[in-house]
Amino acid sequence: MIKKITLIFTILTSMLFSQEKISIDELLKSNFDNLDIKIEKKSLILTKEDVKNIQTLANTKVGSKIVRYYKVTKNEEILGNAILLKQRIRTKNAAILYIVDANKSMLSTEIVSFKEPSEYKPNKEWTEVLNGKTSEDTLMAGKDIPTISGATLSARAISDAARLALAIVEQKL
Repeated sequence: MIKKITLIFTILTSMLFSQEKISIDELLKSNFDNLDIKIEKKSLILTKEDVKNIQTLANTKVGSKIVRYYKVTKNEEILGNAILLKQRIRTKNAAILYIVDANKSMLSTEIVSFKEPSEYKPNKEWTEVLNGKTSEDTLMAGKDIPTISGATLSARAISDAARLALAIVEQKL
């Protein structure tokens, strides 16, 4: 009996927390409307001075000194960058891809992985609020970014990471 309950619980839990696989290359191609773009996967190691400057600009803490980003080009012209950041939401992490155009303006925010229950995951309409924002914008949940009823921590974490992504692009890319 206990084995059956455990099995049912395991199946239900895996269904509740299941993740659809999203290709970062496909996300970038769809956001830059071009299949002929070149995508380079890169890493950036931040110095102590970089961390200090980025934290000051973003008004939030840098979670890791190693930043994964993707440089998007076409015919040697930089179209933009995508910053992949891991952010703790409540007790689990989410991976969010912030796509920034060549003018250092947020083009799109894509939640690549979300380990919290799905009711805490912001919908596409909410993430689109970040589109067009730059490091000049406040991007504070509850101020110029709306909170999400029942998912305030998600809104706060994703908007904090958006400020980090824009600060990294502004300072380092």
